[in-house]
Amino acid sequence: MSKRKILIVDDEPDLVETLKFRLEHEGYETITAINGWEALGAVRAQEPDLVLLDVMLPKENGYRVSKMIKEDIATGRLPKAIPVFLLTARNLSSDPGRESEFRNFSQADDVIYKPFEMEELIAQIAALWA
Repeated sequence: MSKRKILIVDDEPDLVETLKFRLEHEGYETITAINGWEALGAVRAQEPDLVLLDVMLPKENGYRVSKMIKEDIATGRLPKAIPVFLLTARNLSSDPGRESEFRNFSQADDVIYKPFEMEELIAQIAALWA
């Protein structure tokens, strides 16, 4: 079986490198992008198995990129479903109504709040394919 491919999208180089190192150590293939348009291009060209997508990005924010990915899946532009985990420092978990609105707008599959524990993130990713 080929390795699962994960697209890491964040404009913080240190976080990208940390995630890349750790995910590759876990046996995943990684690709990276640093802005919204680059992320959308990478999704369309390389069809990753998962997108870890920061919300606050240059050129296009993560909410819109997530929504565009989901629209591409719905219209058949992308041939498979690709889960999107949004990464955000804006913690809405204490406000279930706002968190639900956030998820519905972005159509993201999950929301990961920064700072996060790497082990928890790895477990959430592994659970996708368990």
